[in-house]
Amino acid sequence: MIVDAAAASVAAILAVEVNPDDTKAPGINALKDLVNGLAAYAVIAAVAAVLLGGIAWALGERMGLDRASMVGKSGVLAGFGLAFLVGAAAAFVNFFLATGASASNSTDDTNGMRPPAVVQTVTPQPAEDIVDDPDVVHELPSTGF
Repeated sequence: MIVDAAAASVAAILAVEVNPDDTKAPGINALKDLVNGLAAYAVIAAVAAVLLGGIAWALGERMGLDRASMVGKSGVLAGFGLAFLVGAAAAFVNFFLATGASASNSTDDTNGMRPPAVVQTVTPQPAEDIVDDPDVVHELPSTGF
């Protein structure tokens, strides 16, 4: 009884909510400008990596320098990967923010599990209802082996 009361009071104290609101943060516009500037530098670096990697790849292939060719391929792929990450960073963060915001710690049901999102019910047909279609032509097995 005392333990239940203590657990309830601790749960009430530890109930924390996080609601991101950029109007409440001082200097948020400067921080957004800084992040956008860093993203611009990253895009320029990605373009440079693709160009320099392409040059190294082409010269390495032309001159028979396998190591230069491999480094050039890696540079091109790294540049494309960097450009993808810069472009998709906000989408990834927003996805995980929305996913985390939808999570809850309510224990309304008895086993603490949420119901499944999709329930598929399959009812098997009885064996006597399965009839071979007379219009289907079955080929004889091959004897060429």
